[in-house]
Amino acid sequence: MTPKLYQALKQNRLQQISPVVRGHVSTYFEWLKSIRPEEVVDAIEQGKTPQQAYKELGLSPLRLGIAAARGFLKVAPKYQTQLREAATLNLAYLTLQFENPATYNTIRQYGSRGKQFMETWIKGSLEILGVKTD
Repeated sequence: MTPKLYQALKQNRLQQISPVVRGHVSTYFEWLKSIRPEEVVDAIEQGKTPQQAYKELGLSPLRLGIAAARGFLKVAPKYQTQLREAATLNLAYLTLQFENPATYNTIRQYGSRGKQFMETWIKGSLEILGVKTD
């Protein structure tokens, strides 16, 4: 896949989402782009959960964006569904590959443990956003 095709896929996915929730979905993508390789190593090696990492964010623009999205999404089940459809393992990997390659490479180096990390952290990020995952 080329960067141009990835951008088209991402834009297509965002266009399928209601404009009301699109900004909150963008917060999810911003979170993926902000993950640092050392955070991945710490999380995998120490078993750190997304909830623990969220608490460690302190007062940051990302945390404020997450709080706003969570408040909105908790009362809007229809939009939770749209976010769940965008927050797939495949799209997360593509986002990391093209927008955060150092972290993508770190996750891939861990093989199945890296995949488990991604699955756990995607589910955890949805839970932080107030999206029901079961």
